[in-house]
Amino acid sequence: MMGAVQEEELTRIAALVTTPDGSSGGMRARPRGGVPTPGGDRLDELTRWWASVVGRQLPQRVEHFWLPGTGTSGPVRSQVVLHRFTAPKDAADALDWGVATADDAVDDGTDLLLLSIPVAPHDTAWQIAAAQVLGLDAVEAMGWPQPGVGDPAWIERVARIRDGLKVVRGNRRDPYRLMHLLDHRELLAGTGLLLQAAARRTPAVLDGPVAITCALLAARLAPAAHSWWLAADSGRAVLTRRMLDELRLTAVTDLGLDDGDGTGARLTLQLLETAVLRAQERQEDEPEDTDAGTGAGGEPRESGTVVAEAAALDGAVPVLAGPGFESGTSAFETVSTDQVSEDSAAADQAAADDGTPERR
Repeated sequence: MMGAVQEEELTRIAALVTTPDGSSGGMRARPRGGVPTPGGDRLDELTRWWASVVGRQLPQRVEHFWLPGTGTSGPVRSQVVLHRFTAPKDAADALDWGVATADDAVDDGTDLLLLSIPVAPHDTAWQIAAAQVLGLDAVEAMGWPQPGVGDPAWIERVARIRDGLKVVRGNRRDPYRLMHLLDHRELLAGTGLLLQAAARRTPAVLDGPVAITCALLAARLAPAAHSWWLAADSGRAVLTRRMLDELRLTAVTDLGLDDGDGTGARLTLQLLETAVLRAQERQEDEPEDTDAGTGAGGEPRESGTVVAEAAALDGAVPVLAGPGFESGTSAFETVSTDQVSEDSAAADQAAADDGTPERR
């Protein structure tokens, strides 16, 4: 059994988190050279974010933490490795599990994490945690009217949130103690995963209100961490939107996806791939940029590298094949990874002189 991560260790991890440009206090990452200038549409914004945290190439290996049997998605170009988000039954081990899981993903060469945590029907822990951090009362946390919730259920839920707030009162600025008072294994595991991934300079997509609550708690420990995250969908709940405002995150979609079942994360991945491909097309006629082929911190990317359990498909990034999802050809034209990274050789010397922090 893993020993529980102590508060000092969590503080040490938080101290390692910086923004993609290497600062610890900035709340927004600076766009790197060779990406669209400020302005444009939401796809341009996605491209700038991805360039700041990884680079201009498509994500190649993506790890998706979710519960199989939930959610739907179409095909994507990236290799998606599916993992059950099953935190240990003992909440005392959950934080440690999240940290170790993030380390394993990064060590395996993962470019992007997708965190989808379904909302259990009667679970109010995420609402209690979010309300405490944001300084809201039970009615504000629940919101009125709440879509799909009748009056009796709304009253009962508000009472449960109110009672929970009494238990955690006085711990608004102490997320470590707040999590342990709630004794909620998904919150502990997700917070540990997101915090350690940010410390290892690996971006993540937040799918659902529980995942966003984990991000809120992690950001209390390391404010710069939010630069490494994308919110998949804004959801319908008022509390979800309040959390996104606090994190200064704009959701990629506004489809009212509240379940955290994986749908929002996979749609975000599809849109991110579309944004990167469009940016590449626009840059075809532009002069070569010395930052091409480098990731966050100027680390050079290998040309034509595809991490896959099966052989690469003639140099193309493999499409999705996993339980619960359809396997098929990509919705996009096949683009060789050598073509995507054609500028990487020119970046080797520039990367050696780059003073920004190395990823991981």
